Order: sequence, then C-alpha cells, then structure tokens
Amino acid sequence: MRTVLLPVDFSDDNPLILAFARGLPSLGVRHVILGHVVEASGLEGPLIARKVDEARDQLLKHASELSAAGLSVEVQVVTGDPVEELSALAAETHVDAAVYGSHAKSVAGQLFVGSVSDRLMREATIPHLVVRFDLLRNQADPAVLLRRFGEKLVLATDFSLSAAHAFTFTVDLPPGAVKHLTLLHAIDPALTGEKLRRAEEGAEFHLKNLQAMCTQQKMPSSVSIRVDTPVHAVLDEIGERRASGVIVGTRGRNAVQEMLMGSVSMTLMRQASCPVLIVP
Repeated sequence: MRTVLLPVDFSDDNPLILAFARGLPSLGVRHVILGHVVEASGLEGPLIARKVDEARDQLLKHASELSAAGLSVEVQVVTGDPVEELSALAAETHVDAAVYGSHAKSVAGQLFVGSVSDRLMREATIPHLVVRFDLLRNQADPAVLLRRFGEKLVLATDFSLSAAHAFTFTVDLPPGAVKHLTLLHAIDPALTGEKLRRAEEGAEFHLKNLQAMCTQQKMPSSVSIRVDTPVHAVLDEIGERRASGVIVGTRGRNAVQEMLMGSVSMTLMRQASCPVLIVP
C-alpha cells in the first residue's frame, strides 16, 4: 500500500480525516492523492471553473499538512457525481487503496438520505480504509489510530475468495507494520453434533495453514474460532482483544440487499471500535 486516494469534501469533519491521514506512513504509504469532486449539475461554465479553482486552492493548503508528515501529495479536482468520479479517479491514478471517514449511517439512512462513503465501499474495486468520525473526535491525535492499526489486528475470514484477498493484502503490509494478527473464523451457531465438530476441524485446518503463511512472513499470529454469527464474532473478538484494527473482505451488497440479508463489512464500519480495512 504505497499510494492512496483521500477524498476531501471541505465539510466540518475535514480536519479530522486529514489528521488521521498523517499516520499513513506507518502502513507504508508514501503518496497521497487529495481528491475533490465539484458537483456541477445545473451550473454554467464560468461558475464551474471558479469552483474548481477554489477547490484546488483549498486542497493545496491541506497538502502542506500531509507533506509535513513525510507524505508526497498530489491534488485532483474533478466534476460530476461524487461516487462515480472518485471511483474513476482511483482507477485512473492506480491507487492501492482509498482512505476516508464515515458518519456510520443506518441502513434506512442510506436508503433515504444516501452516503458517499457507503456507496464508495460497496462499489469498490480497491481496498478501503474506513474510520468513523466519532472515533476520530475521541482522539487527541487522530493519527494515533493509524499508527497503532497493526498492534492488535483482527482478520475475519470465511475462507472465500474475498477473504483470501484480505489475507494477501494483510501479509503484504510492510515488515513490522503488524505486531500481532488474530485469524478469526465464525461457525454457524445453528450447527450441532457431528456437523459442528466437522466445521470446527475444517476451520482449524484452514486457519493453521494461514498461520503458517504468517510465520513465513515473520508476522506474529494466533487463531480464534467462534460459534456465532460473523458480525457478533468479530465485534466480540475486537472487544475482548481491544483490537486496534480489523480487516475483512466484502462481496459488495447494496443497501436493499443489506437490509434483507445483512453485511458484515458494513456493520463493522458502523459499530467497530477501531478503523476497518475492507478488501473487495
């Protein structure tokens, strides 16, 4: 993870996410693209041009804050729909991940009000590192949340392809960035008897294989198997270990699908007491 996109919307919460981003070097990030989208619908050319120039000037001021943290910074101002344009910007600039804050809206809130951060996550083709603004407000120095991200890291895996991507991303973090990794798997609580025993044996086999790969990368790790729903298993693991970060794969459900079936990644984004790295 060398280059990241940091969307900026000039809201009152901007100083929080910029302060958070000063901790990015601890995860190996060297280059940040500060991106802003001017919504130009219904505006005439001269007004659009003025808004673009004003946005660029503001981004350049923010860039100096990140440069002081040792980051190389580039500013990009585009026009159009925020989600579409930020996704396109991420693709065009070949960033490794996107970093942003979330207000953790409820599913109903997403359906009726909308959330740029939630839409970005669902449509993501690259990893997204998300932190709730209320967590940032509780920190004297929000950058500490990133500097400590790998101290007690939890990786939730269901052994799917997206979970494999999340694991690969984790072991590719810079040497020393992860102080301890907990490999967590949740087993369906509806299972009993022989089916439960086989599920536990299978989970232990797969987790031990992943742990062996961690050992090869000199990444300290442990395994945890919980008989519970995935969301409860991860939240309980985070709470008991006082985890500093969590990594999870996602299958990209939309808001309606989430309301009907649930989404581990979206629920973690709203409830986890630490930053969440979501890998598609």
